[in-house]
Amino acid sequence: GRHAVAAKDLAAGTLVAVERAAAAIVRNQSFVSLCHRCFGSVPTRAQTRPKLDAAGKEVAGQKETIHVPTHSCAECKMAAYCSDGCQKQHAGEHGVQCAALAKCNDIAGAHQVPPENLRAVLALIGRRAAQGERADRAPVFAAQAAGAEATPYGCVLDLNSNRHYLDRNSIKQLQAALKDVVALVPESARVSLSEAVELACIFNTNEHSIGVNGQQIVGVFPFSALYFPHSCMPNCVFVGEANGTMYVRTIADVSAAAELTVSYVDLFQPREQRRRELLLSRHFWCKCRRCSQPLSQSIDRLMDGIQCAQCHKGVMIFEETKEVEDINELMTDIAALDQEIQGKFAVCENCESKIEVTHLVDVLKAAITDYSAAHAAIQQGRLTQARVLLERFVDNYEDKRVLSPYNAYLVNAYTALIRVCTQLDDVDRAIRYNSLVVERMLGPESELLPPVPRHFPRLAEYQMSLGDTCLKQAKKKATNRTPAGRSVTRRYLKEARSALEAAYKSRVIIFGEHSPRATEARRLLDSAKKEYDAFVQATDKKKPKKPEAPAAAPQAPAQATSTSSA
Repeated sequence: GRHAVAAKDLAAGTLVAVERAAAAIVRNQSFVSLCHRCFGSVPTRAQTRPKLDAAGKEVAGQKETIHVPTHSCAECKMAAYCSDGCQKQHAGEHGVQCAALAKCNDIAGAHQVPPENLRAVLALIGRRAAQGERADRAPVFAAQAAGAEATPYGCVLDLNSNRHYLDRNSIKQLQAALKDVVALVPESARVSLSEAVELACIFNTNEHSIGVNGQQIVGVFPFSALYFPHSCMPNCVFVGEANGTMYVRTIADVSAAAELTVSYVDLFQPREQRRRELLLSRHFWCKCRRCSQPLSQSIDRLMDGIQCAQCHKGVMIFEETKEVEDINELMTDIAALDQEIQGKFAVCENCESKIEVTHLVDVLKAAITDYSAAHAAIQQGRLTQARVLLERFVDNYEDKRVLSPYNAYLVNAYTALIRVCTQLDDVDRAIRYNSLVVERMLGPESELLPPVPRHFPRLAEYQMSLGDTCLKQAKKKATNRTPAGRSVTRRYLKEARSALEAAYKSRVIIFGEHSPRATEARRLLDSAKKEYDAFVQATDKKKPKKPEAPAAAPQAPAQATSTSSA
């Protein structure tokens, strides 16, 4: 298939491609917060209206103040903008969408289809209408932000839709909804129902989310999707920018002629889980180098590893024997993966004791059930109970040596404990758990490859969070002048400096040296270094000087001796 390779040796942090979305939409939760053209922040104004009760009825005699976008479409009330200028420039695209957008939520509800699927199709139709004869032009490769242009609509049609993987009922619901939507599009811009369904499937299969000022947009980037395939040990990363632009940057040194790859899933999860997620969302069975390596030789054996109950040193290994050749067959019978383990045994990598694979699955199911109970408590706001359940989970599965310390469910428990303890204002424990997450994501030193690349966005964010929290906590602890208090302050300052150094280096590589995120990390790192140097200097001044030892008395010269043999 199509792919990009390095024309020469590339250092980590090299910008290799830039692409503006062929079409993008603002996520539902960010609908009135981001401009629907440039994705900048939307200014708001206060507006008073009658207060509504839980049923949506007006409460007599009561008013409430809400904030609404300063610039928005008065007709559909479904498009917000950052300025009059953006609204006018978007008029061509929005004009063909407006009537359909006004009814979009009602249509989606009537046919039980996600409204974002319908808005994505309208965004593509709008882009097609605005580009006119340019819609089928070939994409222009850009390796600089200034040269990036929106990828033409025609390139979207080169992407796989994987329409045949959808079940018949889902297709019927989508067709019914899109029939209503397309009927509201002006005839001059209308597409056939078949093409509309194809566009929805293409968008759903190839979409990428981009974070913008804490909000979310989702777009389709044909060039990036076509030429940068997935790998579970990627050498590149997709980076979304505020204006809906996708950057592709190297996160490791890449040799000339090497294929450039990215990851479409969270890498810190078991191999089978990554493969199933890719199968269900992207409709392919991953056969990258990491997934093709024997489990006994891969870091993946630890990601869902269960420790041997006999020696408590090795993990139980079950080498998968089923490789997927026919995706169509597997998509219709994904339970075939579960049937493969029946009557099979796992072997300890250390002492070679055996156990039925079904028993290991039962252990993992129990762990998932316990973790899910804790997660439900978090969702319901029962933070104290959630902490008890999560710490019990760690005690039952790590302290009692049931799961490998690098098991993904244990690491997920620690990430949840970071949030819970922070909200419960137990910052010291949150720091401890954050440190463990960073340590586990880096992997054991004995492994040739870590669970995730050294410069990976998720790892960098945990390092950044650890450094920032340690620095803040060190400043609070600095008022404790006791020897124990000074020891804690010094430890936090050292940990802050170390974590922020790693986060800054990774952010420079991932986002670029002059990016806002790298600048933020540099600022915190400089602050941590300054605080640490000041603390050391102040502590050294307060140390009492040791009295000088008295000069030693002069010794008499040693007498020469001689020996003789009889």
